[in-house]
Amino acid sequence: MMNAHAHDNAFPCAGWGVTAVAELEAICRGEGCETAADEALGRHTSMGVGGPTPLMVWPRHPEAVARVLEWCTERGLAWRILGGGTNVLASDAGVAEPVINLTSLIDGADVHPPTALFPAGTPTAQALRASAHAGLAGLVWSTGLPGTIGGAVAGNAGCWGGQMADVVARLEVIDGAGKWQTLEADELAWSYRRLQLPARLGAASVIVAVAVNVRPEDPSKLTGRSFELQHRKRESQPVGARNAGCIFKNPDPEHAAGWLIDQAGCKGIGIGDAQISELHGNFLINRGGATYADVDALITRVKTAVREQSGITLEEEIRRW
Repeated sequence: MMNAHAHDNAFPCAGWGVTAVAELEAICRGEGCETAADEALGRHTSMGVGGPTPLMVWPRHPEAVARVLEWCTERGLAWRILGGGTNVLASDAGVAEPVINLTSLIDGADVHPPTALFPAGTPTAQALRASAHAGLAGLVWSTGLPGTIGGAVAGNAGCWGGQMADVVARLEVIDGAGKWQTLEADELAWSYRRLQLPARLGAASVIVAVAVNVRPEDPSKLTGRSFELQHRKRESQPVGARNAGCIFKNPDPEHAAGWLIDQAGCKGIGIGDAQISELHGNFLINRGGATYADVDALITRVKTAVREQSGITLEEEIRRW
C-alpha cells in the first residue's frame, strides 16, 4: 500500500481539474468502489488533523486499484495512498490529489504455514489475532501496532524489538501501469522505518497484499505474550488519545527520542490543542481541536529544545502531507 518507499507521497505530475476528478469518480464507481468528494483527511488520520482531498476512493479488490492506477498514469495525474493514517500529518489546507484509501482492501486472507497472506488494508491487530488464534507465531511483536499491515510494511514499522523487515516473505504489488507483481523477500531493501521497492517498478507501485513468515506455536503462549505487551503499552503510552505514534526517530540505540525530549523538559508542553504526552515524550496528542499549525509549531519547539539541551537534531518519523 505504498509507492516506492513511502505509501503517503504523491507523484509530481499534472494537476487535477473538476472534469478529471469527475471522470475518476465514475471509473471508481464502475469498479464498485465507495467514493467521497471533498473528504476531510482529519477523519481518516489517527491524529485527527487535515483538510480535504478532492476525492477519496475505497477500492474493495486489487483489480480496482489496478484500474485506478492505470487510468491516472495514462493521463499523467498524481494520486496519494492512505492506509490507517496512523503516521500521517496532513495539512489544514488538504491536498490537491485524490486519495486511494486501502482500508476496504480486506478480503482474501490466506493462512497456510509457513506463510500467512493478508490484504494490505487488514488492520495489523487483526492479522496478529488471526495468526495467534491459529497457533502461528510471527506477529506477536506487533502487539499494539496501529494501522494496516500494508502501511506497517511501507514504513517498516516496529515495536517490542521486532519490525516488518524481519517477517515479510513476499509482497503482492500493483505497479503504475496497473500490472500485478510478486516480490520475494530478497528483492526488498529495508532500512529504519523505510522500505525501498526495486527500481524497475518505478515510483508508483502500491502494495495490495503482504505475506509474512509464520511458525507453529502454542496459541495460549502467543495470546499470553500479546496480553502482556498490551499491558505494558497501556502503562507507557497514551492509549486512547489521538496521536500519530512516535513523532521522531530514535537517533541511535543510546539516545531514545522520548528520553531526549524528557531531558529537554518538554513532557506535557502544548500549543493550542496539541500537547506532548505526559506519559511518553515521543507521543504528540491532539486534545480535541489541534490543527496542523499547532502540531507543526510544537514539533519545531521540541526540536529546538532537544538540540539546545543535547546537541542532537531529531528527525521526524511521521509523514507530512
